Amino acid sequence: MDIIDLHCDTISVLGEKNENLYSNSGHFDILRASEAGLILQFFALFTMPADRNSALRHTLRLAEKYLSQLDKYDDYLYPVKTAGDINNSTENHKIGCLLHLEGAECLGKDIAVLEILYRLGLRSIGLTWNHRNLLADGIGESNGGGISDKGKEMIQAMDQMGIILDLAHISEKAYFEALEHYNRPVIVSHANARQLCPHRRNLTDEQLRALARHGGIVGVNQVSDFVAVEKPSLDKFIDHIIYISELIGVEHVALGSDFDGADDIVLKGVQDYKNLPAKMRERGFSEDEIRKILSENAGRTIKSII
Repeated sequence: MDIIDLHCDTISVLGEKNENLYSNSGHFDILRASEAGLILQFFALFTMPADRNSALRHTLRLAEKYLSQLDKYDDYLYPVKTAGDINNSTENHKIGCLLHLEGAECLGKDIAVLEILYRLGLRSIGLTWNHRNLLADGIGESNGGGISDKGKEMIQAMDQMGIILDLAHISEKAYFEALEHYNRPVIVSHANARQLCPHRRNLTDEQLRALARHGGIVGVNQVSDFVAVEKPSLDKFIDHIIYISELIGVEHVALGSDFDGADDIVLKGVQDYKNLPAKMRERGFSEDEIRKILSENAGRTIKSII
């Protein structure tokens, strides 16, 4: 069954370990992703919060790693830059790759930098990691501020250019403010339901309902700390899928693993995605619902934006 995943940090890990995307020691590689039925993966460029110049230099180094891997393994991968690029896996047997920026420190206040990264293939941005930058406050800020004036301009530019807005990691106040300035559906690439697990990165019911009203999707996250306080498991991961589906509708649920973004996740790696459909059937999901959650909701949303 086709699978789309909205978040992994594999590119950063490859740079640290000097490994490649075809086969490596992390959670995600081409061999295992193909085995699991993955047809599209968001690849994050993540930089720890730093001054904008240092962040930009590091982001560009990661972008070069990403682009060089696409060139090296173009028999298996293809870049996704427009809706028309998205191919059915049965047609080309390749994995689509969508470039994402996790934390926009590197943009500073300069929309020209956004335009340059767009030329390199960037099609999705999370404005913050956990901390404040010039555009918005992250969820880790104790005072929980919102979106700056420049952040609002950046969101509007993203809207006009067809860049996906990701509200993972952002403060609650900024989350709701962002929805007022972006006219397309939004995503929350990797988060769960706070009602089931009280982690600050998980979404409240109010946030989930606002996401649905905006036509967006949430990628349910495999990081153990986001799944359960005690004894996280695949079943408890599926509990989040069930809870969110019942609260706002199955059409707003997708997958956002956070592969290679944390050591402790409920699946061993991307290869275990092939076991997910059977587990979801056991929990009462229909074939139509499974297809929507595993790929169709994400595919619909991506195609409506880029």
